[in-house]
Amino acid sequence: MEKLSFAKELVYETADFIREKMKEGLDIDTKKNDHDFVTNVDKGAESYLINKINATYKDQDFVTEEKMIETKGLKDTWIIDPIDGTMNFIYLKKDFAISLAYYEDKKPVFGIVYDVVADEMFVGIHGQGAYLNEKALKPLDPTTQLSEAIINADTKTFLSFKVNPIEKIMSQRYVGSAAIEICAVAANRSNAYISRRLNPWDIAAGVIILQEVGGTWLYGDLEDEIYTEDKQGYFIGCGNQIIKESLLAYR
Repeated sequence: MEKLSFAKELVYETADFIREKMKEGLDIDTKKNDHDFVTNVDKGAESYLINKINATYKDQDFVTEEKMIETKGLKDTWIIDPIDGTMNFIYLKKDFAISLAYYEDKKPVFGIVYDVVADEMFVGIHGQGAYLNEKALKPLDPTTQLSEAIINADTKTFLSFKVNPIEKIMSQRYVGSAAIEICAVAANRSNAYISRRLNPWDIAAGVIILQEVGGTWLYGDLEDEIYTEDKQGYFIGCGNQIIKESLLAYR
């Protein structure tokens, strides 16, 4: 698939751009609130991705976090988060990722999540499997129970449940990058990821990877689908249906 090969190389190039910018001082600003950060590198990386795609292909559409280009409602849509985990990028210098997904007529084609510091590239190709650094990911166990599960979610998310499921699971983790945490479920490093509010660019690539290994999710009022416009939704992504239904019973 020519477009996938192009996209993978572009993500590696964008990661090099980010690494170079990390050596310089960051210009940090806020967006919706005092804890919603954006940097000059977020904006620069997004522009880099958009410009390269537009220079290679005609009539492409974009849904992006930093709004460096207007969404037009065209058939071929790239959903982009240039740095998923900006707070980690600023303060930890790790645990952030480039998330790039390609959809046609709102249907998934492929998704790429690249953990820049860990040098881990997750790729999901609709109907053709998921891969970590070119090695196929194994199908997830459909029988794993909630009591055996490692759940990625912050404390506020657990407290938002009608009945807090924290005592019903094996362990809790939280990274701070939706793309990385969804891929952790796909790679069987954890069993579910929950967030109270996510945008399409947070999950568009990751859910393709998750679906290809047998995972399932709820996003707003959608099941195993995503919004392809700028719209937030509650998200539960799980390694199997058992865990998803168990978590929903407590919600």
